[in-house]
Amino acid sequence: MSGSALGLVLRIRSTVDPMAPRTRNRRIGWSLILMRLLLGWVLIGLRVAEAAGNEVLVIYNSQSPDSEAVARHYARRRSVPESQLLGLRLPQTATLSRVEYVSAIQEPVRRHLVAKGLAEWVPDSSSLPPGRKASAQKRLRLVRSEIRYLLLCYGVPWYIPQDPSMRSETNGIPAQFLRNDASVDDELALLPRLGFDDPIATAPNPVVGATNGAQIHPTNGVFMVTRLDGPTPEIARGLVDKALEAESRGLWGHAYIDLRAITNGPYGWGDRMITNAAVAAKRLGFETFVDNQPATLGVGYPLSQVALYVGWYDSGVTGPFYRANVEFLPGAFAYHLHSFSAGNLRSASENWVGPLLARGATATMGCVAEPYLEFTPNPAMFLERWGYVGMTLGEAATAAHPVLSWQTVVVGDPLYRPFARSLAEDGKRLDDANDPWTAYALVRNANLQLMAGRSVEAVRDQLEGQRWATNHAVVAEKIGRLYWSGIRVRRALEWYDTALGLTNATPMQRRRLLLDSVEAHRVLGQPAEAYHCLEQLIVTAPPDVDLQELRIRQLQFAREMRDVEKATTVSNEVQRLSGKR
Repeated sequence: MSGSALGLVLRIRSTVDPMAPRTRNRRIGWSLILMRLLLGWVLIGLRVAEAAGNEVLVIYNSQSPDSEAVARHYARRRSVPESQLLGLRLPQTATLSRVEYVSAIQEPVRRHLVAKGLAEWVPDSSSLPPGRKASAQKRLRLVRSEIRYLLLCYGVPWYIPQDPSMRSETNGIPAQFLRNDASVDDELALLPRLGFDDPIATAPNPVVGATNGAQIHPTNGVFMVTRLDGPTPEIARGLVDKALEAESRGLWGHAYIDLRAITNGPYGWGDRMITNAAVAAKRLGFETFVDNQPATLGVGYPLSQVALYVGWYDSGVTGPFYRANVEFLPGAFAYHLHSFSAGNLRSASENWVGPLLARGATATMGCVAEPYLEFTPNPAMFLERWGYVGMTLGEAATAAHPVLSWQTVVVGDPLYRPFARSLAEDGKRLDDANDPWTAYALVRNANLQLMAGRSVEAVRDQLEGQRWATNHAVVAEKIGRLYWSGIRVRRALEWYDTALGLTNATPMQRRRLLLDSVEAHRVLGQPAEAYHCLEQLIVTAPPDVDLQELRIRQLQFAREMRDVEKATTVSNEVQRLSGKR
């Protein structure tokens, strides 16, 4: 991916188990926990547009029964009127030519909206240069629309390849941008402005950075376009189910941010965007793990209970995402920035979008071809609009697009809105129902209190007073991390042990707890205990994990223990893993 032409692009800067009986009665005052923080925030938008199924046009491939099945499943779940399901005769391929796009998608969609009384276009010559009034009938501007979202279903092509026969006035446009290839989705977003935007190169997004969801409306020049797609129709169909589950219960879990340690140069913008995404995740209260190493996350990285993931820059799925099972929680959003991350939506192993969906992500986005770095969606802006303002997936993703008529696709239910309720409201409802998901609400609340200036000791004591402290590994681990931050290592270890002893600790959470325990035992000068933790890590390691590194660390502890037998055994294993035997 190139980061060139910085002076020619629009920079998008971010602001950027059965539970045991209750043993303690100290409860969170959910009505007060966010008061101080919310007073400092105040929503940055004037209002959030209410999302409803009657604002969606669902588009499917009438040549594919699977495509229609996905469309009808969505329509049932979101109460979309029958008149807003549109079947188009399309090739069952990834690509279609620009001529085919216009005749098979663009015009049929516009005609359907007009015929059903859902939208109205009028000729517009107001901004034509002198001498070009004759072409006004070719420029149509949308002046009314009941539809805000266009949803493309599994089976609808996603890429319009380059057409070298097209010509245009290209004065001043750098050679690398003299392209008319685009995602179907990005092109269809401009349907309200037919003839206004030259398909050569990009078109500015008129609502980029919007903080008011209602502003993102076709009468302001943009349809919000997402798709239900993925490697299989079952995966595509399930995206709305998982979105509805998260809307009902809340989006819970942890955030993982994978940086590249780039501070300047043409790629510095990528790390700045993703650094700001980490800030956004933290400001939402998520327990946020940030990796600052140049390499992407390794296959052994303890990626547990994922709610949010943002990273870059591998060409294909790698690291912990290469595993068949990833601990995505219902509603999870995952995004890996790469030039061709959405090159093949049908593959569970190539690029990123397909594999992330196959492993359980509920929403994602990516690029079908080389977009150039500063023309990619801004993940920090997306998380801010989605999380703080409470926008829908479609609204937040559209606001985060710097340009249209380009390469981006957004996969997921456009109405998906997991942050419509406050954390206090969700937390109280879950706690009253004795729901284990309360644990995640408690951790988010703790993080928000810390951000609001409350002391670590006060927050830690409050968490320790909850019945969930000894009943849920997520809370126990958080208490341990708070003790660790206060350099109370022995107490941290006690809580790590508590978390490891609970049956609701997930495999990847156990891996992180063991890694943290190794470090704690090292600090305390307890080589035997550290050796034992490493043995557990090795025995339970996922496939393809580099065991040599773990064995080398184990060898160091065996030598500190002065255990000749263990040292010899582990040394032989290190040599075997290194291929010297």
